[in-house]
Amino acid sequence: MKNVYEKTLDILFGKRDEKFREFSEKIVCSKRPLIGVRTADVRKAAESAFKENAPEYLENCKFLYYEDTLVYGLIIAKTGYKEFVSRYRSYLEKCDCWANIDSFVPSIKCLKNKENRENFYEITKDVIFSREGFELRFYIVALMVYFLDEEHISFVLSAAENLRGKGYYNDMAIAWLLSVAYIKFPTETERTIFSGKLDDFTRNKTISKISDSYRVSAEEKARLKDYNKRLLWK
Repeated sequence: MKNVYEKTLDILFGKRDEKFREFSEKIVCSKRPLIGVRTADVRKAAESAFKENAPEYLENCKFLYYEDTLVYGLIIAKTGYKEFVSRYRSYLEKCDCWANIDSFVPSIKCLKNKENRENFYEITKDVIFSREGFELRFYIVALMVYFLDEEHISFVLSAAENLRGKGYYNDMAIAWLLSVAYIKFPTETERTIFSGKLDDFTRNKTISKISDSYRVSAEEKARLKDYNKRLLWK
């Protein structure tokens, strides 16, 4: 009789789309092979595994594919706070691409609760500057998703200034974070963008992402681009 992990693999392969797999491989860039399952279907598979027997899946997961690894993370994301905190690092150790992180972070159910969020904020403050790779991306994206508010914005912007040179995927995450922060806190975020502490790549990517936003006026976009050009010409 198949365990929950094996059943879930059958479900995932049943949703396989070869053209989608070929397209996704170029974007996801995981070292693990892709089955070729759309994220919505991966989420449904995780929901099914969670309801049937979450511990059995977590115990038996082989991390053979991008998708079965993501299911592992999405199951952890459904657990209570104590269990989440005890397990999420085991997932991060398996993450080898940005998509494993970016699909995981917004799904963490227990961080919707304010008390849990504050407790996790303390963990984040303690560890973020000592992390590397996709584990660091996790904390950067978590700052963006859960901590862009009045209470935490000073730390978020300070972290963005001080997490330099951590690799392409983390520089891009910082740019993403700052572009979202600009919408909520334009004055404070603009000060960070032009503080001189960001490298040219991250600053340029930040302004590019801001320029893509429909929530920022054309006048603001033009001003940011003009100021950035003047800095680059110096």
